Amino acid sequence: MGFVFIYLTGNAQQSATTIDRYVVGYNSVSAMQFMNDEVLYKEGWNNLPQPRFWQQIMSLPPDSAIVNLGASRQILDKIYLKNWNKLSDVQRALYKDSVRKFNGIPDSVSLLVTTGKKDFYEFKKVMPTISKAIDVFKQNGVDPWYAQAILLIESPGKSNTKSGVGANGPFQLMKSVARAQGLIVNKNTDERTDVERAAYGASRLLSRICIPYTKAMLDSAHVPYNETDLWFRLLVMHSYHAGAGNVAGVIRKINPCEGGMPLIQQVWQTTYGGFKNASQNYSQLVLAAFSNFDAMVMPMDSVYLIDGDRMYYQYAQCKCAPYDACHYLGNCIAKYETDLVEGVIPFDYFITKVKAVQTELSGLSPAAFPYSDGHYNDIAYMLLRAKKPEEAYKVFKLNEAQYPESDAVCHGLGETCRMMGKKEQAIEYYKKSLKLNPNNEDSMREMARLGVK
Repeated sequence: MGFVFIYLTGNAQQSATTIDRYVVGYNSVSAMQFMNDEVLYKEGWNNLPQPRFWQQIMSLPPDSAIVNLGASRQILDKIYLKNWNKLSDVQRALYKDSVRKFNGIPDSVSLLVTTGKKDFYEFKKVMPTISKAIDVFKQNGVDPWYAQAILLIESPGKSNTKSGVGANGPFQLMKSVARAQGLIVNKNTDERTDVERAAYGASRLLSRICIPYTKAMLDSAHVPYNETDLWFRLLVMHSYHAGAGNVAGVIRKINPCEGGMPLIQQVWQTTYGGFKNASQNYSQLVLAAFSNFDAMVMPMDSVYLIDGDRMYYQYAQCKCAPYDACHYLGNCIAKYETDLVEGVIPFDYFITKVKAVQTELSGLSPAAFPYSDGHYNDIAYMLLRAKKPEEAYKVFKLNEAQYPESDAVCHGLGETCRMMGKKEQAIEYYKKSLKLNPNNEDSMREMARLGVK
């Protein structure tokens, strides 16, 4: 590994680099290529509050949210949506007032509650798409930086996703735009969902419209630029999302004397025509996505899609003191659990790997694992919430084998069977739960709902 080359555009003096990585997945190893832009860090774009805010949103599960200031994206608090949704309008207003008072924020300033988007930004799933699209962009003579930027934020990991306005595919192209760039879109065929064809259409859109129009609007404002400047690329991304006409209106409204980070920050605060909040956020999302993606692909030559495998591999490469090893291996099991819940690995792979880690732990510590019936129960319920009842059933059964006298485990099996449409089995598990604990109110309630006395 270690093969890296510079992709140059025109007479560019600085540029992003293409990096090669082995991507290790479930029973597969693939060679892939990605883009890395060191300027993002050298110029401090990653330290701006807006990208840092979106970095957290991209990593936050959808059951949580961040309370923030819309204009600056200053983070004020993190909350669980389950608790937030229980509050009345009056209680929510009182809470926001208390947050303003604590942070010295005027009453006139509105606060936003932004939900976590970890389930949308599936960077691991989009890796193969990025690698293929980079090739297409290079073949068409278009900076492949744009391929990765668009794929990371438009519809990561999803090839056939229509937006509310009709855009479709990994590059979220509108029908008319796709057709204008040579793609077939009719009732029988939609090439927007084909990765390579969509990349072809997007690269043509960028080279024929977005980049030339962005250059023209900066020339009109007498603002010097280099096509490989990060701020120029971000402005092109705004043209891709909002349309060059809207971005040109923003530039005229700002009337800048120079480009760079200050111009992009002004763009984030300016509206014009159809260029509103979502458009302002667009390049912020690009910066955040690049930063989070780099954290996944840059540390080693091999990228482990299974976080548990990555940790276990790293453990094998180092020698830890027994206490540190126990702590590390415990976290390794936790990673495998997350991999299972997120659907990265199936149950059989999960249990094989966890048993291997448990064997390693048994030589270091006498502590049992799992520590209680609640441990695997929690994982199984997360699988149920993720609408994976078959996997949840296997986890509950594993838990039942270790804790056969647990009424909570039996109730969980009842819940799972009910979700799977197995009413009679669900009733039997609820009955067993009540036999073990006649005061299990959850089982009593479910029995009543099923009409069983």
